[in-house]
Amino acid sequence: MNITPTFLKPPVAELVLGTQFSPITKLTAGHFGLFWKELGPDWNDPSDGPIIEDEFETFDHQRWIGPKGVQIRIEPSRAPGRFLIGHQGKDRLIQMQATRFHLNWKKGDGFYPSYKKLIAEFEQTFEKFCTFIQANNLGKVILNQWEITYIDSFPKDEHWSTPADWPKVLPGLFAPLWPTDDLGLALENRAAEWSYEIEAKRGRLHIAAQVGRLGSSKNDSLLLHMTARGPIEKGSTETLRQGLDLGHEAAVGFFLRIVDRKIQSQWGE
Repeated sequence: MNITPTFLKPPVAELVLGTQFSPITKLTAGHFGLFWKELGPDWNDPSDGPIIEDEFETFDHQRWIGPKGVQIRIEPSRAPGRFLIGHQGKDRLIQMQATRFHLNWKKGDGFYPSYKKLIAEFEQTFEKFCTFIQANNLGKVILNQWEITYIDSFPKDEHWSTPADWPKVLPGLFAPLWPTDDLGLALENRAAEWSYEIEAKRGRLHIAAQVGRLGSSKNDSLLLHMTARGPIEKGSTETLRQGLDLGHEAAVGFFLRIVDRKIQSQWGE
């Protein structure tokens, strides 16, 4: 795939880098606390969350159903659950559970730091986690999936007024609708999902577009969710970094194909 351009002010609202692995059965809530101490004083906002269901991209049959998104599993009797640690800068979050490790970046007052910087931080932090697991005789981290998610935000009243205007923002996804004014119908909402295979059977890119709000915002946005994930199979030559790079290039390349070129020119290359 081609190298994609870098923008000064892209519409990225969130980036999640993560991996999935075989269950570390000896891991307890106490171990999460011990690992938290190793991250340093800048990571100072802990919280708990329900377990995220494992996801596997398989290619042994045709996939006709849409992407599931993040599936939360509620199991009060199971320990540990998901442990979250927020950074004092309020823009980054580490998520851990017995089968997953994620680094989230969320847009605040600052600029998007770039995939290059965030992947370096993810690799460094995940390596520290793997070393911790081994040093405490908790087993071995056996990877089975890579995953990367982008959420891009197009606020209402900047480029669109109603969902009927979405073809002006994402012409690569939405076609103009037939007029319905004469029928007394005004479109209030629309949503859609797509899935693409990353050839050849290296992963999938899932796309969903819908109206939503980010964080505590009271303003609607057209939110574009893009999740790329793929297997890291036993004996495979594809590494976690290669998978994440593949997903990044697939997501960003697709994004640039579907967004209106005039809107892109406003981001500053």
